[in-house]
Amino acid sequence: MKGSGFTLAELLVVLAIIGILAALGVSSYLRWRASSAVLEGTQVFTQAVNAARTGAKRLNACQEVQLTASSASPSLTVRAYPDNACAGTPTTRVLPLPAGVQASLDSGVNSLSFRAPYGSTDAAAAQFTVFWAADPSIQRPVRVTGVFGKVIVK
Repeated sequence: MKGSGFTLAELLVVLAIIGILAALGVSSYLRWRASSAVLEGTQVFTQAVNAARTGAKRLNACQEVQLTASSASPSLTVRAYPDNACAGTPTTRVLPLPAGVQASLDSGVNSLSFRAPYGSTDAAAAQFTVFWAADPSIQRPVRVTGVFGKVIVK
């Protein structure tokens, strides 16, 4: 059987087609991965604000959330104060955002304090943006409303 197997030309055509398909797929995969990381960062942000609001009601004490938007390691700092006056020595937790994700304050205040008994805040509405550092067009706006601090993700 003299004609069995593939020729070099057939093999090169198949490799070229696989290379083109892989090149198209890799860019889509990287964008999907960045979008997933931004979504995860948005969820960390939302959960921190919601936990502070419910913690203020549950513990009858002041809870504060503050964004630290340094380029090296962006994070959210959650402080739980022993009383409702936001005074005293707080218990502090630092929640880092996922790798490659940044957050910025667009408008409003950078620190939200929630007070008992209703978990309300006296801060005005604040607008934040959670985005991918390598491609800022991949972003999610996060709005924290005024009095009750409800979080709205667009």
